[in-house]
Amino acid sequence: MSTRLVVRRIVVAVSLVGGIFMAVENLWALRPAPQLELSPSTTWITEPLAADGLPDYFRAVMDLGPRGIPPEKNAAAAVWEVIPSETSSENAIDYSEAHLSAADQWPESDRLVMPPPPPEGMDAAEAGRILEECSRTPWRAADQPWLARWLDDNSAALDRLAAGARREGWCPPRCLPADRPPTDRFGPTPPLLMSLTLPVEGTLRSVSNVVLARSMLRLGEGDIPGAWHNIDTLLRYGDKIADTPGPLICRMVAMAMFSRAAHATRIVVLDGHPDDTLLAEMQRSLHSAIDWAPLPESVDTFERLSFLDTITAMFADPTKPVSWFSLGPLRILAVDPNVPLTDSNRYLAAMVDAAHQPTRDARRRASQVIEDELKARRNAPRGRRQWFQPWHEVVSEGVSRKTLGLLLPGLKYSLEDADRAGAALVLVDCAAALERYRLATGQAPASLADLVPAFLPAVPVDPLTDAPLGYRIENGRWTLWSGTDPADDDVDELVIRDRS
Repeated sequence: MSTRLVVRRIVVAVSLVGGIFMAVENLWALRPAPQLELSPSTTWITEPLAADGLPDYFRAVMDLGPRGIPPEKNAAAAVWEVIPSETSSENAIDYSEAHLSAADQWPESDRLVMPPPPPEGMDAAEAGRILEECSRTPWRAADQPWLARWLDDNSAALDRLAAGARREGWCPPRCLPADRPPTDRFGPTPPLLMSLTLPVEGTLRSVSNVVLARSMLRLGEGDIPGAWHNIDTLLRYGDKIADTPGPLICRMVAMAMFSRAAHATRIVVLDGHPDDTLLAEMQRSLHSAIDWAPLPESVDTFERLSFLDTITAMFADPTKPVSWFSLGPLRILAVDPNVPLTDSNRYLAAMVDAAHQPTRDARRRASQVIEDELKARRNAPRGRRQWFQPWHEVVSEGVSRKTLGLLLPGLKYSLEDADRAGAALVLVDCAAALERYRLATGQAPASLADLVPAFLPAVPVDPLTDAPLGYRIENGRWTLWSGTDPADDDVDELVIRDRS
């Protein structure tokens, strides 16, 4: 028998075996198309359901918010009133039932237009740099007349914003574009929850520099209570945002406001030399700000529902036209929506557990474990698959790890932001207590334990180390720090030094 004939028979045999295998595998794929299973391990929620029988994640998220707060008691309404109408009403529809409507808003002339317009001859970048600088250091009206004039022209709106922070309720709107009704669950547009906008939190983030610049102007001109009143406005709004479980982006906004407000408070404490009454008021506000809602609540509700909504829209859209990939033996390419949903729920549960860890190091380690597993899956070879393993298993695994790979950095940043914001607030609270002690005794305490219980309820714990705050006295002046000891080479910026 010739070599050519042998080779030909081997090729025929291999082709026959391969053909039989493919036929069997494709016949196996002719089982009923995968159906979405409503269960805690897949969709997480089993109600409410939309008309198409799928979980209504949008309504579930909306139901998590507070209800029934009238505008006169709703701090979010005060922010809503100063947002320009083209942002707040004309191009957005409020689905929060927060009692915020165009009728609740002030005339256009009484709203803030951000950022402050630069004077003639100054470009926007330079004006932004000046605003940032004026929000961090004391200044006078003569230093930047154009900015002082803008603040004066908008004083009524800023005063309403400050007064609104003293309202007890918090019910911010969650808005969709005017052309995107809540029934528009699928289609060429992004998943519904991805289209949600947060106008109040976005406004507070943009106006925080203006509020702090106003505070530093009052400090520079000797109005210490007025300077603190503006800082307290940011602390109160941040406190309301942080106390209401919501998307991670809201938590990040609150933490940024806390950090900026803590920096400004430190300047008022050290440079303004407030009296004991004002220092005690500062401490009360700082104590309230530090006590925010647990971060895992946001991950386990808003973030989980948002990501599952995205994956459901990708794989379980009943309005999607039937493609040739889902017909006949090629149905093996159809994706089982239960696979990525189950996979994502597993990772989300791990993220919730990581956020629940009691110490910063434990949270970091738990987050790193998740990150390492996602990285390993992302880099795993995809050239082969096991026999009778549907392609949708491979596809779904890839989608879930990429999707969750977007959430994990946000969780890590939120955890770090919370630790650093907490450290900044604890530091400045302790600095205020030190100044009260000095006013009462004429000198700095030998240790932080001397501040208890008259000026602090207990020796403060550093959120960055889970140990007592760093403190020492040199030549009668104190140094207070969080994290890295300023005597070390690697100096952390979270340090407060006595400037008396």
